[in-house]
Amino acid sequence: MSKITTIAAGKPLSVIQLLTELWHYRGLIWAFSARDLKVKYFQTIFGPLWVVMTPLITVGVMTFVFGLMIKVPSDGLPYLMFYLVAIVPWYAFIAVLNQTISSLEAHSGLISKIYFPRLVIGASYALNGTVDFLVGYVVAVIFAMYFSLLTVEFILVMPLLLFIQMAWALGLGLLLAPYNARYRDVKHIIPLVIQLYYFANPIMYPVSVAPSWALWLFKVNPFAIVITTYRSLLNGHGPDWILVIYALLVSIAFLAAGAFLFMRKGQDMVDVL
Repeated sequence: MSKITTIAAGKPLSVIQLLTELWHYRGLIWAFSARDLKVKYFQTIFGPLWVVMTPLITVGVMTFVFGLMIKVPSDGLPYLMFYLVAIVPWYAFIAVLNQTISSLEAHSGLISKIYFPRLVIGASYALNGTVDFLVGYVVAVIFAMYFSLLTVEFILVMPLLLFIQMAWALGLGLLLAPYNARYRDVKHIIPLVIQLYYFANPIMYPVSVAPSWALWLFKVNPFAIVITTYRSLLNGHGPDWILVIYALLVSIAFLAAGAFLFMRKGQDMVDVL
C-alpha cells in the first residue's frame, strides 16, 4: 500500500510534495473522472458520440454562416478545418474552466468531511477535458488527411499545445474558484467574461483581419497562440516557438499561482458555504 503524506494544518507544500501526494491519490483522480463522464452521458441516446457531434454541429453552422454567407477569410484553409481546430480546443478549455471554477461548491459536502488533496478535483476535470479534446482531435486529423493538410508537426506539437490550454484553463479556474464560492456576484460576472474572452480569441476570424492596434492581444493570450499555431501548422508553416514558449511559461505560472491560492483559501471558502 502506498504511503500517504501527512500534512499539518497550514503547512505549505513544496512542488515535489504536492506532485507526490497527487500521485498517491491518482486512483481518486480516475474515480472522479470516471464518475463525471458517466453522469455526463447517462441516459443519452448517442452517449460519448456527443463529444464528436457537438463540435461538428458548431463547426457546420460556423462554416455555413461565416464561410459561405459572410465569407470571412480563412487564411487559405478549408472553412471546416479553420473552425474545427479552434472549436475543439475551445470546448475542452471552457469545460475545464467552468467545472474548476465551481469545484468548491460542487464538492463542498465531501471536502468538509474527509481529507484528500483538493487539487485532485481540478486534476480530474483536466483529465476529462483531455479525453474530450483527444476525441475531437482525432476527428480533426481525419479531416486534415482528407484535405491533404496533415503534417508531422501537427501531430508532434499537439501534446505541448494541449498542455498549454489545459494548464491555462486549470490555472484560471483555480484562481477564481475560492472567490466564486465566497462571492455570489462572481456567478453573474464569469459568464460575461467568458463570452468576451471567446470573441477576444481568433475563433470565428483569422488574426489577419484584426486591426494592427489589437494584434498584441493575440500575442499575450496563451489560448490565441494555441489556435494560431494549429492553423499555421495546417498551412505548412512551423510554429512560432517564441510565442509558444511564452504561452507555456504563462500557463505554468498561472497554474502555480492558482494551485497556491486554491490550497490556501479553498478550505476557508468551503467552511462558509
